[in-house]
Amino acid sequence: MAYRLPPLSSLRAFESAARHLSFTLAAAELCLTQSAISRQVQSLEEQLGVDLFVRRPRRLELTAAGETLLASLQDLFRQLAATLETIQAGPRRPVT
Repeated sequence: MAYRLPPLSSLRAFESAARHLSFTLAAAELCLTQSAISRQVQSLEEQLGVDLFVRRPRRLELTAAGETLLASLQDLFRQLAATLETIQAGPRRPVT
């Protein structure tokens, strides 16, 4: 089954910016520029056809859609991290 999803980089940029309510802090966390985070979030908003943030002078606020997406992404990223930890804790094959 093929899933039509936005790029993972855009989802990560949004999740970080939403968690921090700051493009600048998200950029520092992800080792990107503030403008790169802003462009990725804007691209995600265009792809989804909704605003995820209310942009105020020197401050961001999440829209209802942004809050919904943030909660879902945080759950998904936690689940993915737990799955990867489980896989890594299992038997390892020898490296050849």
